[in-house]
This record gives sequence, structure tokens and C-alpha cells, in this order.
Amino acid sequence: MVIIGLLTIMGVHLSMGQVRHIHPSSVSSLPTASYAEFTRLSERDNQGKALTASERKIVEDYTIYDDLYAGYCSWYCGGEVLEVTATSSLHPIGKFSYDAAHAHDFDHESVWAEGAKGQGIGESLTYEFAGGCPRITTVNILNGHVKSEKAWRENSRVKELLVYYNGTPYAILDLENSRTLQSFDVGVLGFHDPDAKNWTLKFEILSVYPGTKYEDTVISELYFDGIDVH
Repeated sequence: MVIIGLLTIMGVHLSMGQVRHIHPSSVSSLPTASYAEFTRLSERDNQGKALTASERKIVEDYTIYDDLYAGYCSWYCGGEVLEVTATSSLHPIGKFSYDAAHAHDFDHESVWAEGAKGQGIGESLTYEFAGGCPRITTVNILNGHVKSEKAWRENSRVKELLVYYNGTPYAILDLENSRTLQSFDVGVLGFHDPDAKNWTLKFEILSVYPGTKYEDTVISELYFDGIDVH
């Protein structure tokens, strides 16, 4: 936990200065079009129908759609997340739920929202991997409720995210306050050894960018890239 700028791990205090900060290695803009619009335009393109320049940009130029929806080969051809859990999740509102699985469902319009009082400082997501899972080198984050500009501004976003590797503080991800896909180079994490035990990455909220309407802090997607697949 974080106490007056110190990390407490098994009774040992570490200065925040001893945990390295990582800034995004790349930042990719998000489209204003919905996934439904992307699907419609992709189908038209596959049928050989003409697209306008703006429509073709939606189909071809957005990294988020390539990563989440295009089905291209990626770390997930061999990599797998066994389980995603959260310390808290916002209670469902109508037909919408906000549980941890939404942070890794490859749908940028569904989200995990922490359910603690206030802006969720200290709340976290934990991802579990098998020992034989391919190793991870990149963490990709859609920060905030990126479905629309309005939803993004109204809900709180993460400013600093503390990463624990197998329970030990590893790095702090410094996120931009932008409606974008942010990618972080985190070194090589994992074992790629079938005899190794399961391992975890935990992402804890340290600070936030406040929303204009809601305190809830939101992550739309947190997923990975890596090595050992091809």
C-alpha cells in the first residue's frame, strides 16, 4: 500500500524514487466512430464497395481496431490471461456492468470501473498467467471511458498506475490525460516455462485525473504484447 510516499512491502519501506517510472512508448489516437460503424465499413470494404477517405481511415488507420477487432496475429496467438480480478467494481447500472473482466474483453466500449468510495486510489486489477505463457514486453491501456469524448471527460482516468510483478512493486506507469491507446515498454516479464508456477501482474491506482461529473475511475482495456509466440 502507499503511505506518505513510501511503499510498504512485507514490512520493508521503499521510497517511491526506488520504483522506476515508465512513460508511454507510443500514443495512438482513437476514432470517433463506434465499433458497429467499423464493422459496417469493413464489410463494405470486403465486398469491394467504395469508401470515402474518412471511411477508409476508420477501417485502416486506427491501431485500436487492428488490436481488438481485426483478428491479426499477436501475442494472443500463444499468450493467455487465466483470470482478471479487481479489488472492487462499480455496481451494475441498468444493463451495464463494470466488473474486472471488462478491462480485458477486447471491447473498447465496455469498461472496468472501480467501486470504492472516492476516486479509487489504492484499488487494483490483477491478471494471472500460467508459467508456460509467452513472456510480456508491452502493456497497452485505453485509459478512461473511451467509448465517447463525453464519457471520457465525465469519468475519472488513471494518472499513475503502480505495477506489481508477482507481488513486488516493479514500475509506475505514467499515463497521459488523453483519450488514446497508450503503450508501455515494461521489459521482459514472465517465464515461458511449463514447469514454472502461475504468476501475476497487479495494477494499482496511485493517482487520477478527475472526471467532470463522476468520481469513478475507469479503464476501458488493459492488454498485452510480447515475445515467444512465433
